[in-house]
Amino acid sequence: MYNPFTEIESHDDNTTLIEDTLRGSRKSLENLILRHQGWIYNIAFKMVMDHDDASDITQEILIKFITSLSTYDPAKGAFRTWLYRIVANHVLTMKKKKFEKRIHDFDTYLALIERLPDNRSFSHPDAGVMEEELKTGCMMGMLMCLSRRDRLVFLLGAVFNVTDIIGSEIMDVSRENFRKILSRSRQKVYSHMNGFCGVVNPENPCRCSHKTKAFYEMGMLNPRNTRFYKPDRKSLRELLNIKLEQFDESFYGPFLETFREQPFYDAPDMVVWLRHMLHRDEFRGIFELH
Repeated sequence: MYNPFTEIESHDDNTTLIEDTLRGSRKSLENLILRHQGWIYNIAFKMVMDHDDASDITQEILIKFITSLSTYDPAKGAFRTWLYRIVANHVLTMKKKKFEKRIHDFDTYLALIERLPDNRSFSHPDAGVMEEELKTGCMMGMLMCLSRRDRLVFLLGAVFNVTDIIGSEIMDVSRENFRKILSRSRQKVYSHMNGFCGVVNPENPCRCSHKTKAFYEMGMLNPRNTRFYKPDRKSLRELLNIKLEQFDESFYGPFLETFREQPFYDAPDMVVWLRHMLHRDEFRGIFELH
């Protein structure tokens, strides 16, 4: 799968697709969207923790991308930088989404989990699936406790393995500032998880398996329709082609591995959405597509 965050960008391919799109090629526009929709969607989903919200955000970003494409100047920078600055600006300034209203600081979030009763003898044929669902969702909830800027930098640098060169371009900050934000956000998440979560630190008492029954009885776990746990999807680490031996030897290595083992979520078919949108009056004048 195409990865826009590699050090070497396929500049010629993107440039050709852009030029053909601006000359009216519907197929080239569809190929541009297919190339980037998964990465945009996964950024959106990990920022808001909800598939419906992430789908809406992805569509809003693609509308900005389509309507601004003619302004892209390759002489001023890489297409990747241009596009993912649109992504970054949008997710940093959009209206607050529902999970952002519910989860916003570590102390409150951890206290809510801690107050739920433990049950070490929960018996259910799908208990393992629900435990994995809870683990993935809880870890995503940890990220929601960061500010939006810290959350986005953490996703780019710590989870998506984006270098400070690329990350600073996307966030429009200096490389040093990107590294500082990344270090601060990584330390915040690690310190809270290391002091509470049994996944990160086995000495901690909190276990997903002990909380599964409580979440299930509250109707927050459905083994037939998991929101976060997708065992049939490739992990982010697989798509990024990160080998385990490449990880830090420090304590951050195993910690970040838990985030990179999470699924890379399938985006809704944005090409179908695009074809529908191009029949609307406000979109007909953007490109003379054939």
